[in-house]
Amino acid sequence: MKKVVILIDGQNLFYSLKGMNIIEKDIHWTNFFNAILENDEELIRTYWFRPQKILDSYFTNGNIKYQIVKKHHSSYLSCFPSNLDSIPKETMDKINAKVKDVEDWLQNEKSQFSQIEYNYDQLSLNYGNIEFVKTGIVKVNPFSKQYVGEKGVDISLAVKMISLSVNQKCDKIILVSGDYDYAEAIKFVKDNMTKIDIVKFHKGYPPKNKSVSRDLAVLADRVIDVYESEIRNHYWV
Repeated sequence: MKKVVILIDGQNLFYSLKGMNIIEKDIHWTNFFNAILENDEELIRTYWFRPQKILDSYFTNGNIKYQIVKKHHSSYLSCFPSNLDSIPKETMDKINAKVKDVEDWLQNEKSQFSQIEYNYDQLSLNYGNIEFVKTGIVKVNPFSKQYVGEKGVDISLAVKMISLSVNQKCDKIILVSGDYDYAEAIKFVKDNMTKIDIVKFHKGYPPKNKSVSRDLAVLADRVIDVYESEIRNHYWV
């Protein structure tokens, strides 16, 4: 039997499923993984990459206050931080209210992130061959209340991909991601004589796909097409 390892870019998978109004815990992952294997293959392990935490170390009370004063009350910037008492109380109340709003948003996002992590830990308990790799960070902008993106997750996944190939730990890697940032790692793996497949999700009917870069799909040895109807009919818990 040929040995296979699945590597999942958690954020990429999340948004692919979200477009279908599906969440990860709704899928029977053992059935799904078995379906994307070929007849002569055995799944050794699945590595599911997720960010470790929300990056919030910069957003101290003082830094938040400074940014709010700078953006909304720049005429008082010279008073910051040693002469805040010279700022009129009405203005200071507005500043403090905005600071609290930013801090509350950050705290809420961190709490939600902790709950999400609990759900993923539960998935790991339910499916013994899934190992969650928590690495990198989620970048946020609490002033606009937006997620900016991840940092470090794709690098860790690419390193794992190359390591598996160099150390000949498997015959094939199945990548669940359509991010073109993995292109160079895929080329290396193929040059090292390890096969690589890419999972491509298709939403709705007629099927639409926005999760896999066309250039990335061309690099793969095989593209595994997975349709929304197939997920709902065969892998729905």
